[in-house]
Amino acid sequence: MKIKKVLILGGAGCIGYQVCKILKEKKIKATLFDLPEKIQKIGINKSKYLNLFNGSIMDKISLAEAMKNCDAVVHLAAYLGVERTEKNKSKCIEINIEGTKNVIDVINKTKSVKKTIFASSSEVYGEPISNPVSEKAITQGKTVYAVTKLAGEEMIKANYELKKTNYVILRYFNTFGPYQVSQFVIPKFINLIKNNKRPVINGDGKQTRSFIYSKDTAIATVKCLISKKANNKVINIGNSDSKISILNLSKLISRLMNKKIQPKINLSFSNGDRKQNREIYNRICDIKLAKKVINFKPKYSLEKAIKETIEVNKNYENW
Repeated sequence: MKIKKVLILGGAGCIGYQVCKILKEKKIKATLFDLPEKIQKIGINKSKYLNLFNGSIMDKISLAEAMKNCDAVVHLAAYLGVERTEKNKSKCIEINIEGTKNVIDVINKTKSVKKTIFASSSEVYGEPISNPVSEKAITQGKTVYAVTKLAGEEMIKANYELKKTNYVILRYFNTFGPYQVSQFVIPKFINLIKNNKRPVINGDGKQTRSFIYSKDTAIATVKCLISKKANNKVINIGNSDSKISILNLSKLISRLMNKKIQPKINLSFSNGDRKQNREIYNRICDIKLAKKVINFKPKYSLEKAIKETIEVNKNYENW
């Protein structure tokens, strides 16, 4: 099936905006669906290959209107952020589970949709038993957010058994980039250092992650959208070459911003946005399957990606 028109839910987000750009380059028509304040904030304009639609996944009527004549849906909409999801668990469950159920219900009524991309998360793995983490690893998420993403995965799989609508579940590992909200570590550090404030690191800072630039994540997402080989698979998307500790991440961002600001180390996790019992200490992605299925290889080094993010975000506050 040739993809001609795509609905991107959460299209004004860090990944969604880049997905829209790639689809435009490929001359695939896209409808960017997001909350009106988010669309307005990034200042995106309607064009020949991009339609804008204000709406929420909690509203089936707006979903159905936006989904008309679409061949595929990229479901990136979610309630995000460590502190936000832990403090508002019921809202996280409502948006991420009930919202995804709404999306599935509308897909089933919209006969034109033949494929769904569902954005899951590396959070479903929790603290992995071994690294790097492949798709075969057990899922043992520590958070309500992880539980909602696993629930979403299972709903997508169950719907395939009933309706045979093809899907790809993408487990994103620590994506960052322009326009990402400041609940996430890299934009948070950028904003603090820009304002000559010291970033706070909960724990000793030795926690290790493998970050991936949103442009690379979007490339992989569109590849999975187009590829038949990716159909009905669960695939990790990340950059295993960008391993870094949170302490060294803070130092790297400070250097790239020509600052000499040292982070505060909060060993006790007191008054922080992360709790010690839900912290992940070492999680690195295995992307062998993505390489095999869609020939995916990240293009951006961590340093280059952070430089671009700093440049784009410099005129914005609290992203």
